[in-house]
Amino acid sequence: MNESASQPFKLHLPGLLKVLAEHLYSNKQVAVRELIQNAHDGCRRRQSEASEANYSPQIRLEIDAPRRILRVIDNGFGLTRSEIEDYLATIGRSYTRELRQNLSALSPDEAAQLIGQFGFGFLSAFLLADDVRVVTRSFCGDEAFEWTSDGGENYQIRDAERDQAGTTVELRVKSAASFVLREGQLLEIVRQYADFLPLPIYVGNDPQPANLQTPPWEAADVESATQNYIERTFGAAPLAVIPLHDHTVSLGHDTLTLPLSGFLLVPAGSVVSVREYGDVLVFIRRMFICREDKALLPPWARFVRGVIDCPHLQPTASREDLHQDDNFEATRAALEIQLAEGLQNIARHDPEAWEKIVRGHTDLITGWAARDDAFFDAVCDIVTFRTSRGPLTLPQYLEESGGDVFFTTRELGSLQERLLAEAHGVPVIDASWFGVQPFLAKYAYRTRDCELVRLDGQSQELLRPVEDPLWSETIEFFARRGVTARVCAFAPAEVPALMFYPEDAEFAIEGRAALDEGEIADPLAALLGDYLQNHASDAEKVAGTLVLNASNDLARALAGENESASRDAAFDLIWQMARLFSGRTLNARDAARAFAGVTGAVELMRSRH
Repeated sequence: MNESASQPFKLHLPGLLKVLAEHLYSNKQVAVRELIQNAHDGCRRRQSEASEANYSPQIRLEIDAPRRILRVIDNGFGLTRSEIEDYLATIGRSYTRELRQNLSALSPDEAAQLIGQFGFGFLSAFLLADDVRVVTRSFCGDEAFEWTSDGGENYQIRDAERDQAGTTVELRVKSAASFVLREGQLLEIVRQYADFLPLPIYVGNDPQPANLQTPPWEAADVESATQNYIERTFGAAPLAVIPLHDHTVSLGHDTLTLPLSGFLLVPAGSVVSVREYGDVLVFIRRMFICREDKALLPPWARFVRGVIDCPHLQPTASREDLHQDDNFEATRAALEIQLAEGLQNIARHDPEAWEKIVRGHTDLITGWAARDDAFFDAVCDIVTFRTSRGPLTLPQYLEESGGDVFFTTRELGSLQERLLAEAHGVPVIDASWFGVQPFLAKYAYRTRDCELVRLDGQSQELLRPVEDPLWSETIEFFARRGVTARVCAFAPAEVPALMFYPEDAEFAIEGRAALDEGEIADPLAALLGDYLQNHASDAEKVAGTLVLNASNDLARALAGENESASRDAAFDLIWQMARLFSGRTLNARDAARAFAGVTGAVELMRSRH
């Protein structure tokens, strides 16, 4: 029997380089970020290891378009020959990572400023270039070296000339990567990935740095810098900004401080399923990692955007995404807590801003709160609702309503329901918007100290039926005109009559009209016809019920009069006014007929006087 023996892996280097360079990164622009990061860490190394009072680190990107050359030049620490072989030419070994590990105990602040991590970044140069040339001179010596590679199995190192310490990376750009040879586009790439790096990055001959260098939350005037950055990055002024801060996590016997910088913002408005947000721009040690990350914010925060920097987050090898590990979960929890606290603070101390937030994002706030208990608990007492008495929170509303919640789910035609409720001293909530009704139901269930009264159709509970022979002839009068009428007493007494319709009245009328006019083809027509036949209200109910107000002096007086043309005209006028006021089931043609009826009744009464 042959014994198993340990065997080494065999690597096909050209194939490995191709896979790493072309498939590790999804976007060719990332190569510019990686080259800037290497230059940045070289400058940081020089600041850390060299004692120079007047050292001014800088990075410059130069374009030689006719020769298809892009250069990334820094005045950092540079590399010795052995460092070129140990790090630049060794895949997976990162000098920056090793330097960070060495510094972490002695100088954690300096260690935290280094960005590099995996030792793959330089390979991204082959996303852009057919071949790469590096000229570097170490701060520790006078010798300069040139390293060249075309991405194949071999590389070359030879002596070179460079006046000062630092590194120049020269790329002969592929035709597919020509965008980096356009100065305007290169400028945008620098601003996207390296805007917050704390050393100047120049593009071309521009004497002004392309990057801000200082994040807005570290600026001398934080508020002004934040507003300027938001308008530059997101294109519009927000309704509110919530600054972020380091977050302390309890570990039972100990605590852990999670470094967290940045801000969350509430845009002007959102629309469910059309324009939702709930995303953040993510930086790690000031270097941009990814945009529109939707996993860090809680699901209910679809009306929020943000910019965060957390050095504890761990990027993937391509550094275009994040590992969802314990640090990720801790950051997400911190963001949720600080967002909830920030919204509560706005609601308490800036009610005008809170009203704008709620109005701009009502659907998302109420919809998610109805599904998320933690978010519901955070906002249930501070969300404002549209009511017949203006915007009110539920505690404010319940104080005015006496303890129960009266609402309508239909915006059109709900005016008369509000009128009836208000006549009894009850404000009414407009629950026609998405998410409001489930929110109210959850509030009633969790508080258990209020009842929900839906006024769509149930508003008739506020009517007191009246049985009085005085109204018999009046009811017969309307019956002869094909109008179902009944008599109730209700407030306000100034209203002579109201019209009520079943909930499916509009659907039934529109559906039957579409069938009659042949607008719906088979087999949908047959299905709709069956549904209307079996489920929709019958034609008599769809026509509505006229409810005469026994508390109204005019209605009672007319009911007591003998039949006459002027009395009949007055009743017709009351009926048409009730139809128009209800606003339901009337199309443009029906409304025109109702107005014609009003006009005819008024003219008849005038002719009698």
